Amino acid sequence: MTSTEGRADVDVAVFADLTDQTVPLLDFAIAVEARGFTGLFLNEHTHQPVEHLTSRFPPGGDVPECYARFWDPFIALSFVAAQTGLQIGTAVSLIGEHDPIQLAHAVATLDTLSGGRLVLGIGWGWNREEFANHGRPPGRRAHVVEEWVRVMRALWADGVASYDGEFVQLAPSRSWPKPVQHPGPPILLGGPASERNFARVARFADGWITMGEAVDHASLAAHVDDLRRLWAAAGRGEPGPRVNLIHNPVRDAPPLDDVIAIAAELGIERVLYHVFEGDRDAMLRRLDRVSRGHST
Repeated sequence: MTSTEGRADVDVAVFADLTDQTVPLLDFAIAVEARGFTGLFLNEHTHQPVEHLTSRFPPGGDVPECYARFWDPFIALSFVAAQTGLQIGTAVSLIGEHDPIQLAHAVATLDTLSGGRLVLGIGWGWNREEFANHGRPPGRRAHVVEEWVRVMRALWADGVASYDGEFVQLAPSRSWPKPVQHPGPPILLGGPASERNFARVARFADGWITMGEAVDHASLAAHVDDLRRLWAAAGRGEPGPRVNLIHNPVRDAPPLDDVIAIAAELGIERVLYHVFEGDRDAMLRRLDRVSRGHST
């Protein structure tokens, strides 16, 4: 793929808005692999409440229809892993909307069956109503996510795992399979760049996924420096925090080649090229533009 020539140290994967109304999942995954991308990452929303009384869609305006139509990422990615050699990932999974014990089992199963190809991007989500429908307090979303990570990691690592938290009480229990990746698939926290969120990454995650803001070299460099500073302050050693950079190819955005160059300079491990929803031809054309070295 032209866009990655000379950038072997940066993975270039695809983050796609795939639904039951877009190009079929496996057709798209096979096209992603054929064009030289290293992986396919999917979003997650379990449903979209019709009324948003306290939530604001981050980009502004109405919530797109596709947000009520995303595939379940873990089921969808199992199909992708079985039919391709791609890395698979979530960007992001709203893990607080799952049962953490069941989710730990599903993630371990998917990592094992894929041969250790799973990257678990996580977040607490902007939609308070969606979160509340799952029976947990929306004002405690970040705390729930942290507790879920700790429960899952205990189940992945320990022969007999237990946990006593605010929301989860796990009696001493055995659970297999254990993930192929030890001590588990990398967990990357998706969220806005902030001191508070970077402290969360340093406390319980393996890295950070950006929110898809316009890529500005100076701002991104400052964010990565802040993250690494807090990582070190938390006593986390080498290797440092993993960073995945979402690139939205919108008007006035830099070309993908430039984004990859910035990522390489800053030690960012992966660029996630965002392919927005569309029909089959539109989504494949978006892949072709960058796989052939075009600038969008």
